[in-house]
Amino acid sequence: MKKLTLGLVILGALLTVGCATTSPATPAPAAVPAPVTSAAAKDSAITMENLDQYLGRADVQVVDLRNLEDRFNSGYINGTELIPFFQFLETRYVTRGSVDGKAASWDVSLATVNTNFPIKNYFNPNKAIVLFCASGTRAAFMKTLLDQQGYKTFNAGGFKDYKGTAKVLGDGEYKLPAPAAH
Repeated sequence: MKKLTLGLVILGALLTVGCATTSPATPAPAAVPAPVTSAAAKDSAITMENLDQYLGRADVQVVDLRNLEDRFNSGYINGTELIPFFQFLETRYVTRGSVDGKAASWDVSLATVNTNFPIKNYFNPNKAIVLFCASGTRAAFMKTLLDQQGYKTFNAGGFKDYKGTAKVLGDGEYKLPAPAAH
């Protein structure tokens, strides 16, 4: 009887050890780097080259500032959020100034910011904000504005430079209908 009991204990121990396999631990994502004060994409620690490392992270919000047409025509990066600068943020949140009465300027010091605009409803102040647009100009402008409000922002540059695996191609034919005449 002692041999049977000992055998069952040993068998139970072997089964327990055999079932207690551990799966490999998923490595923790790298810490979000410190942003730089420069608004230029070339100075950013998060760029289109390494953007895939930050997609889908709970602590990072990746924002596409291009127009809706750009997103449908050129494509987009899966896992990003669209907040169109020209079709939404401009005039609602910020009005760019002009130089010598000419076209709107990308000089933030000439811009007028609508302080009543609920910017926190669109950009999460508790996350690192990674911005991109077609070339990096709108992203630089918005980075400067958000930095002034205490956000942790990065200008990743232009969509044209993205070579990652999350790219979804556009159809090249999308055109928003013209607004109806009143």
